[in-house]
Formats: sequence, C-alpha cells, structure tokens
Amino acid sequence: MPIWAILSILAGFFVALSDALNKKFLSSQGAYVMLFARTFGSLPFLFPVFLYLLFSKNALNFFTPSFLLVVFLLLFLEIIATVFYMKGIKASPLSASLPFLSFTPVFVVLTGYLILGERVSYAGFAGILLIVLGSYFIHLPERESLFDPFVKIYKEKGSRYLLITAFIYGLTSVLGKKALLLSEPVFFASFYFSALAIAGLIFAKTFGRIRVFEVSRASLREVLLVGGTQALMCLCHMLALSLVETAYMIALKRTSILFAVILGYLFFRERYVGFRLTGALLMLLGVVIITFGK
Repeated sequence: MPIWAILSILAGFFVALSDALNKKFLSSQGAYVMLFARTFGSLPFLFPVFLYLLFSKNALNFFTPSFLLVVFLLLFLEIIATVFYMKGIKASPLSASLPFLSFTPVFVVLTGYLILGERVSYAGFAGILLIVLGSYFIHLPERESLFDPFVKIYKEKGSRYLLITAFIYGLTSVLGKKALLLSEPVFFASFYFSALAIAGLIFAKTFGRIRVFEVSRASLREVLLVGGTQALMCLCHMLALSLVETAYMIALKRTSILFAVILGYLFFRERYVGFRLTGALLMLLGVVIITFGK
C-alpha cells in the first residue's frame, strides 16, 4: 500500500477518534464547547508548524488579496459546518450521524450537473446509488415500513445536521482546492487550521457564550486530547496531500465513517453496529467509485 494511502487512512482514523473523544468527554457541556475543543484545541500543536514555515520558506508571498479572500470565505463556511457537525454528533450516535459525511461528493456531482451542466458519468451515478443505499441501511433496524429509513434520516437530528455539514463541505472542498493552488499544501493546512482555531474561539465565546478560561481550566486534558488528535489528523492530511491528488486523498480519508461506527460501539456501545457498518461500507464504496471512476 502506498504511503499516501496509509496517511489518508490514518487521517480518517484520527478525525473519527477526535469526534469520539469530543462526544465522550465534552458533549455534556454543549456543542459550542465541543466546537471550541475541536478548533482551538489544536492550536498549541499546529501554530508552531505555521510559524516555522512562515519564516523558513518566505511564505509571506502567499498572502495575496485573492488568497486571503478565499481563506475568509472558507473560515466562514467552516465555522457554520462545524456548528452543525458538533450538534449532530452530540444529538445522535456516531454510527448514525458521521456516515452521512459521505454525501459530500454526491452534492458536488449534483451541483456540477445543475449549475454547470456537467454530465453525471455511469460511475458517478453508481456511486450515488451506493451512498443512498448505505444511508438506507443506517436506519434499517428501526424501520416501521419500507421507506421509513429514509424518513428517519430527516427525523434523526444527527443525520440531518451531518447532511447539512456534508453540503457545506461540498462548497469548502472547491474553495480549499483554490487556496491550495494559491499557496502550497503544508503551509496552507498549518495556517488555515491555526486561523480556524482563532475563529472558533471567537465564535464559541460570542455566540455560545462559553467561559473559555473556565472550560480550559476544568477540561484542559480533554480539550488537548481532542485538539491533539485533530492535529494528528491535520499532519497526516497535509503529508498525504503533498503526495497525491486531493480527490484521491479525501476519498480514502472517508474511511473515517467506518472508524466512527467501530468507535461508536467501543466507546458508547451503540446499537445495530452490523447494519450501520454495512451501510458505512456501502457509502465508502460509493465515495471511492465517484472519485476513482471519473
């Protein structure tokens, strides 16, 4: 297996682990505390990387008006997505919510067709069907009728919130690619996640009215655990991105939905693990077909 594939899978594992730790230790304190931990908790690990790159590679040249505009739009959308993300994993089992992130490439394909007139390939259509079928399996054990699993996607807050997150990630994936073209992968990732940490702090304090110093003092270990695993995800993400095309890396990083089902069972003894693992596998296969079938 190539090193980029190993790093991509590790990125998927660490993002699922970060979410599981966040839900386990901080969900009782609310979605805004979870947002704070997910964003600001990684700053002690990533900001030194950003500073090193800034002064060792003359990275000031990347700070053009176009780059800064893209970053501003990314931060705005990412914060909104993270709010829905944290609300989703707080409200519902990991195994019933996180797999719906696999809808991101579906939204990208559909918006490309509706807005740009891009034709959906047979592979793309097959991938979409697999993702929809996988989402059916997620709620299959709770069905009361043939179409009830699709109804439960709407009724289950976590599933609904993660679908919204997936849609926003469909937009940020395009903007993120633009930012990468205006800079370079390693610098952009360390700078962007550091900027996201500051934005997350401001947002959580302003809108969530969290008491940052009290949270940090009472839950410092938990915040650093969540932030540290996010930083490891970012490191693997950056290294993989420097070795292979973005779409391929993201496709394998979506193994996070499999890890989410497994960790949901190990951490929280979530039910229906067999059905949800089957659904997650179908959704992951759909993502891979859409990505590699282009």
